[in-house]
Amino acid sequence: MEGTRPRTVSSIGMFDMLKGAGMLTIVFAHTAELYSIPTSGGLSLTAFFPFIYREALMAAFFIASGYGFRKRSIGKCIQQQLKTLLKPYLYTAFFTCVLHFFIHYKSFQYLPGTIGESIKVTGGFVLGLPHTAIYSGQEFFSCGPMWYLLALLTGWIFLDVILNIFPEPYVPWAVAGCALLGWGTSLVWKPPFCLVQGAVVVPYLYLGFLAKKHHLLDQPLSPRLRAGLIAAAALIAVGSIATRTTDCISLAEWSLGPVSIFLDGAAGLLFIRLFLRLSRSRGPVVRFLEAVGRRSLNIFCVHTIELIAIPWYLFVAKFEGRPLLGMWLQYAVSMGSIWLVCLLLQARRALVIKLFPARRRTPAVQHYTARH
Repeated sequence: MEGTRPRTVSSIGMFDMLKGAGMLTIVFAHTAELYSIPTSGGLSLTAFFPFIYREALMAAFFIASGYGFRKRSIGKCIQQQLKTLLKPYLYTAFFTCVLHFFIHYKSFQYLPGTIGESIKVTGGFVLGLPHTAIYSGQEFFSCGPMWYLLALLTGWIFLDVILNIFPEPYVPWAVAGCALLGWGTSLVWKPPFCLVQGAVVVPYLYLGFLAKKHHLLDQPLSPRLRAGLIAAAALIAVGSIATRTTDCISLAEWSLGPVSIFLDGAAGLLFIRLFLRLSRSRGPVVRFLEAVGRRSLNIFCVHTIELIAIPWYLFVAKFEGRPLLGMWLQYAVSMGSIWLVCLLLQARRALVIKLFPARRRTPAVQHYTARH
């Protein structure tokens, strides 16, 4: 039977389980960081430990995207990225800004304050800010999780430029130099449009490109390489605990400086191989995570809308004395609303296909990994 065939590394859904687990983890982490549950050592169980491997997970996402990379002309690459990634970004920005305005006015009944806050949100999306920043004396909020799409867009273009300009022997050095240039720029300037983030993720995209080219995901690793990947994952935890900070691409912060950038990439590759092995089992958990993964782009966009548009801090304040209960309740509400909207989007698409067969399109989310 077709459903019992083992998943091959060339399958279009090979990363679905990884993306599904990643989406659930990302929503949980964004929820948990709002609640403080400190340990005896002063570190927060919710605002620190869930984020130790956050950027290793994000690196795994970028590696998976790079797995489908194909060199093309620079102009065609730019055109493709704008067409594929800018559209969901603009839709998400529009609905976030509109809902933010109405929800905040309904909550506070103060129009000048609502307009001021909505300007900050809108400006953050227009400038593509990965974190809150001040430009010309005006504060603008970040575009939230949408920084990932902008970093993917710019990183994809940077990698294509490198492959078109540099001879093959010099490409690895150019890729490493691009990441170091992005890291160095972040020390003196926080540019808009996630340019730093796009430069830093180029090694991850290139690693995905090499993984497909050299079949790194469908053959056993050498003992030395496996030990190196495990050591990199261990060093991430050691570095975070020692410095009491965690890596954060969106904030351009790395606990061990540029070394952390490459450690996260190694750990990300380890995560991918682990999930590919786990996905060989066709149990209910795997099928559920794959179902979530197939809707990852929609989940990502809807999560951005609810995270920014809804004043969750009002909800958090009601559970100040019971942070654990509040955290799980908010997570359930967030995931429930996200899943409901995704189902509505799926039903809408099915209706459009039924009414307008000629306009049928293969859903972008299924090709998300392969094309990016």
